[in-house]
Amino acid sequence: MPKVLVIDDDVDILDMVKTVLASYDMKVDCANEGSKLWAMVAKHEPDVILMDIYLGDSDGRELCQHLKRSDKFSHIPVILYSAGNISPHSINESLADDFIVKPFDIGVLAGKINAMVA
Repeated sequence: MPKVLVIDDDVDILDMVKTVLASYDMKVDCANEGSKLWAMVAKHEPDVILMDIYLGDSDGRELCQHLKRSDKFSHIPVILYSAGNISPHSINESLADDFIVKPFDIGVLAGKINAMVA
């Protein structure tokens, strides 16, 4: 069962994603602030991180970049998402493993997560 950490400052999105991914037999933990990333990753040891780019207290691209440059957590795949117009260059600089546009097809997202943990 894949363990997914979802980080989004919109609690409605968190609830929806958690419910739907759980129906795909995934264990989902959520955080509504980017500042909680490090504690949540250390505590829950996720297989994949799904993170919004525009968080109220931080930028998901910067958080991803710091995570990917850490010795301890760089192996964890990160999928960034956003409804905004995001340049491919900024996604590449973030070192994210994937990017999806909101609103996203949850079946496609589940497939991406399962492919990353296979």
